[in-house]
Amino acid sequence: MRLKVRDGSYRGCSRPDLTPGAFAGIVPSVSSPTIIDVAARAGVSKSSVSRVLQGSPLVSEEARAAVLSAIEELGYRPNAAARTLARRQSHSIGVLVSDLHNPFFPMVLDGIDAVAEEHGYTSLIVRGKRRSQTEEHALGRLLELQVDGIVAVTERLSRAALVEAARSAPLVTLTQTPRIPRVDTVVSDNRQGAKLVVDHLVALGHTGIAMIADAREHAGAERIEGYQAAMRAHRLARQIRVVNAPPTERGGYDATRELLPHAGSMTAIFAGNDLAAFGALDALAEHGIQVPADMSVAGYDNTPVAALRTVSLTTVDQFAAEIGAEAMRSVLARVKRRDRPARHLLMPPRLIQRATTAPADRGRQRVAGLPGGTLLT
Repeated sequence: MRLKVRDGSYRGCSRPDLTPGAFAGIVPSVSSPTIIDVAARAGVSKSSVSRVLQGSPLVSEEARAAVLSAIEELGYRPNAAARTLARRQSHSIGVLVSDLHNPFFPMVLDGIDAVAEEHGYTSLIVRGKRRSQTEEHALGRLLELQVDGIVAVTERLSRAALVEAARSAPLVTLTQTPRIPRVDTVVSDNRQGAKLVVDHLVALGHTGIAMIADAREHAGAERIEGYQAAMRAHRLARQIRVVNAPPTERGGYDATRELLPHAGSMTAIFAGNDLAAFGALDALAEHGIQVPADMSVAGYDNTPVAALRTVSLTTVDQFAAEIGAEAMRSVLARVKRRDRPARHLLMPPRLIQRATTAPADRGRQRVAGLPGGTLLT
């Protein structure tokens, strides 16, 4: 330890060299260039620099060229926080996403980001981790950042949290929550999508159709309702069987294992999303059940993996990128006019038929080695 005593000497070490040049290798800190520095270098006023940064046509080409040259020479970067305070606009949209592990959500983000970029906006993405408290905290952080608007790609936020957020910033949600004044919604028609799957499987001769879905989420609950209504419409009410499970591969795997004792009367599984369908395929393969020869499987979301030749999953396309794009258009429209009537857009889904579904009567098929296993004819 170096201790300086009253006589100016140093104990335990030699006196430091304070001669000029002793610090030749040390670079003094330099503050970042400001808009005033740019104006001085370009020989124009500060307001002229501001107009150039804003893309205003009220600047001569000569002045514009001088400002741009000064910006490049000085390495000037506009202060985003200062611009937000000055203009009361940040040109950023907050996006709260529930779960980035599900490929459906990045597909939505692609649409959001494309429209944001087209209009000169930046997307600030935060993740809610499928927990209500975490999502409410993330929503608060976006409001603290003074974003111009928010797109909530989540199902865990309470109505109270959405109402409170909408008082501070334009808000669009991607779930069919109870209607909130001046809050836009862009959602897929989940009930219709489930009906498309049931109609498709029934047309193939299936009657024992089970469903795996998460009833705790709006989308999952609506898909269950659509499945049940379609089964009743086909006079198959007694065949309705729903296993509640998380919308993950593990959730689909565990739910399918729970369904296997009923395999004798079941010929098709409808999973509420593609991840759960992948888990179902894994569980069936583990038990030697061939898809689609022994069991048909359908998913929901039309994720990129579902289209791979080795998977070829029959699924429902809810046009995720288009949903994201429409959500961003809605929030930008509300940024321009906060008091406009709420817009509620219901996007129609489409069935994508691939190799995991087939006629139920494809010869004599046996589900072997299972409790209740029987010949399916």
